[in-house]
This record gives sequence, structure tokens and C-alpha cells, in this order.
Amino acid sequence: MLSSAVQAMLEWAEHAMAMVPSSDSAQYRVTFFFGPEVVEDRPNHLRCVFNVKKRSWKGGVQVAVDVAQAHLDRARERIHYTSWLAGLLQAGSQEERKELANRADDLLVQSFCTSALNLALQAGIEQANQLIDAAAFADELHQLLDDQPEQITDRIRLELDLGEISEI
Repeated sequence: MLSSAVQAMLEWAEHAMAMVPSSDSAQYRVTFFFGPEVVEDRPNHLRCVFNVKKRSWKGGVQVAVDVAQAHLDRARERIHYTSWLAGLLQAGSQEERKELANRADDLLVQSFCTSALNLALQAGIEQANQLIDAAAFADELHQLLDDQPEQITDRIRLELDLGEISEI
């Protein structure tokens, strides 16, 4: 039987550990590797792959992020993507607008996968090549889309060099 002082100390330690923030994403260096590509055995999913290195690791790992097309469709609706993009692409020739729209669609997937990866990094990942299904963070991603859609759209604007961006 533990003394009440030791028991209180253990309870305090458990509480303190629970309050430690999850992994700080600033500890990681993330480089986009490739994607989006259709997942071979799941044709209704797209995949982006990132190289991830944590400061304390001797080497980096590859992290693939899969997202279902249905999840992307809901994301497009939540941020009013079609009208947002049309507003950005008013200038230029029809051919330029079509090319930018296709590129923006790829960037939307990349941005969505990046957000899912950031959530995984905040939760902490192990030093191993891995696959993350964006659906694992569906609630958090929907909250992000509702509260801060610019976290998705600003990456697209920045890459396409279109319009003003808020601070990312």
C-alpha cells in the first residue's frame, strides 16, 4: 500500500503528463515528395507522400497520406472550392484558366494531405515509413475546414501565385 503522499505525487505526475502538449510539429522537417496519385488497390483514394524527419532522429521516413475521393468532395463543398477558385481565375485566357484549375485541383489534394499529416505530427508519429488514412483525422479536418479554410486555400494561392494570402 502506498502512502497518501506518494499516491498524491503519482496522481500529480499522471495529471502533469496528460497536460504535456502533443508533439510539436516544429520538431519535424517535412518535404513534399510526390502526389497526388491514385492508390493502386483503392481507385477511389488519392495518395501524397512526404519525407519527414524529426530533429532527434538520425534519418527521415516516408509518410504516405491517403484520402478518399468522397472525403475530398465534402472538403470542396465545405470551403466552397469551386466558387472560390472561379473567383481567383477570372483573368487570363480560357486555356490558362483550365491549366490553372487542373493544377489547383492537385494542390487541393496536396494541401488536404498536408493538413492531415500536420495533425498526425501533432499526435506524434514513430520513426518508421507509414501510411496515414486522412479519415483517421476526419473530425479535426472538418473543424479546420469550417474554422480556418485558408489553411487549405492559402497553400493553393501561394503555389499558383494568385491573389493575396493570409498568414499561414
